[in-house]
Amino acid sequence: EMVADRLTHEDTRNGFLLDGYPRNIGQADFLKENLEKFGTPLDAVLEFKLENAEIIKRLSGRRVCRGCGATSHVIFDAPKVEDVCDSCGGELYQRPDDAESVIANRLAVYAEQTEPIISYYQSAGLLKSISAIGEVSDIAARAIAAIK
Repeated sequence: EMVADRLTHEDTRNGFLLDGYPRNIGQADFLKENLEKFGTPLDAVLEFKLENAEIIKRLSGRRVCRGCGATSHVIFDAPKVEDVCDSCGGELYQRPDDAESVIANRLAVYAEQTEPIISYYQSAGLLKSISAIGEVSDIAARAIAAIK
């Protein structure tokens, strides 16, 4: 219902982006019905493809500062001193959601509940799949090119 309500706002008239929604066939059907109600076509569905091992590496390496909330990554943006925030000197910690076991569970739920919508949108001719390997700017460029 939150998505349906949001689609009634004026700032969605010229387009919008949904991130992480829909997550299952029921939500995809609900979205389709509501978009049809508003006469708003769904232009594309963008899938970022990445191996599970890389997803786990990226997410489990995130660290957050208890003091200022700054984020870092043990591999891609390591602090100068391990477990110490470069910004304020506060303690860096791993959020519970970033533990490998939690990520593995989220990936299992994704495989069970969300992967089926890939074929749902592929059969509708809406799916655009891009590689999520590389620099953020390169991935963003691929995403923009895919939906143009």
